[in-house]
Amino acid sequence: MSVHVFDKELPAALARAQNLPSLPAVALEVLRISQDEDASLDDMASCLSRDPALAAKLLKLANSSLFGGGKAVTTLQRATMLLGMKTVNLMALSFSLAGSLQKNGRLGSFDFGEYWHRSLVNAIAARSLARLVKCPQSDEAFLCGLFGHFGKLVLARCLPDEFEAMLAEAGRWPSPEQEERGLGFRSTDVCATLLKSWHLPELLYVTVGSWSRPTELAQLADPAQRQLAQLLALAHLAEVILCEADKGDALARLQQAMSEQYGVSVNELDSLLMGLEVGIKETAELLAIKLPDGTSHEDVLEQARQQMMSVGLDTFVDLAAAQRRNQELESEKKVLESRASIDGLTGLPNRAAFDAFLEGEVRPRVADSAPHGVGLIMLDVDHFKRFNDTYGHQVGDEVLRRVGALLQRMTRKGDLSARYGGEEFVVVLPRTTPAALAIVANRLRKAVEDESLEVNGQRLSVTVSLGAVSVPRLESAAAAAALLKLADQCLYQAKRKGRNRCEFALRPEPPARS
Repeated sequence: MSVHVFDKELPAALARAQNLPSLPAVALEVLRISQDEDASLDDMASCLSRDPALAAKLLKLANSSLFGGGKAVTTLQRATMLLGMKTVNLMALSFSLAGSLQKNGRLGSFDFGEYWHRSLVNAIAARSLARLVKCPQSDEAFLCGLFGHFGKLVLARCLPDEFEAMLAEAGRWPSPEQEERGLGFRSTDVCATLLKSWHLPELLYVTVGSWSRPTELAQLADPAQRQLAQLLALAHLAEVILCEADKGDALARLQQAMSEQYGVSVNELDSLLMGLEVGIKETAELLAIKLPDGTSHEDVLEQARQQMMSVGLDTFVDLAAAQRRNQELESEKKVLESRASIDGLTGLPNRAAFDAFLEGEVRPRVADSAPHGVGLIMLDVDHFKRFNDTYGHQVGDEVLRRVGALLQRMTRKGDLSARYGGEEFVVVLPRTTPAALAIVANRLRKAVEDESLEVNGQRLSVTVSLGAVSVPRLESAAAAAALLKLADQCLYQAKRKGRNRCEFALRPEPPARS
């Protein structure tokens, strides 16, 4: 036999266990009366009066800070009228079931004292949060909080070996995620299954089964179930703050969630957390539970704040270091990219950058076949080998640097000057006309000729030969190679005709494919 809750299958051993908890007789009767549409408050009071211990607890509850504050309540009838049928039902179920369970000692590694302390914190926090945000299911929140960890107790009793093994690996109070990794299901699944088998309202067992799974919680169709499960998850954060050593992260998450979901300020939340102390003590007295000795909630909250600030500072420092490292990596990346696309000698874009730029200009023109002209100039330093042979490579390098600097100064925004290789340079002029291209080419030639370069007091004459081509539109993806070939042919003609001159191919039609 297997027991199912939602999409989880619990072990058959758990379903067959002889020591599974059951509802006490008075709780069953309370549940029956609550489901009877014709039942009255007197019927409920009569039922409760048959269990003096439970009746005394409900009288104390009616006079506690959780519900009272006015005239003293001395009769069970008055208590049921003050609390209401729903509250009496839920509180009676809570108290009767809690009264039937062990309160102190250990079961293997399972600590009953810690279990009840956490359960009380959960219950009071869930109810207080519900009341703060005006959720009408504050009493349901109390019951769900009180039995939010009930599944752990059941596992400790019914599957002691498996639970002990999981505790040994995960620690004394495993998280729902650790339970699922160790057992294949969560203790909240166990609790939800039992609550469902006892025919408790769907709101209760769905809430208990969903609060630890954010994805399932967000997909709940019933708004009441969804809000109650959300509040139980927030109450769990309050439990972590008040019961665990590492509390700063939980406080930060609770502050953020309450602010974003309900507009609750930090001060309002602080007041709520400190106010839980009274309700927890009163409920512990009602249920005869001994709370652990410890610091006040105000001191615990201060510890949480200090941890949160410490974590925030550490996170800030880590984030700043990470940002600096990212900036360094980005700078290094830019340097590497720059080195990959920039000629080291002249500082101009290199051959690879030129090829990419020209391709980027050709592709869109071919795609839209629009009549955007493009010009290309290829220039070569005349008799460059003579500079190297006569004056040395340092002088030759300086000649190339001077030509490169001049091209950079004279290139218009949107144009590209690049070192093509050796003593050759190229200039790309997008959106130009034949007449404009001719003007630019002649200006470049003249500017190089007028550039002053002296070596050991001797003025060197530096000139360039240029081949320039301009076409009104491009119709082929091979146009880039065709333009280069045509410009190179023009350059060759300029050298043949005596150097220090420009030769042009100012075509009215696109160049032929190469």
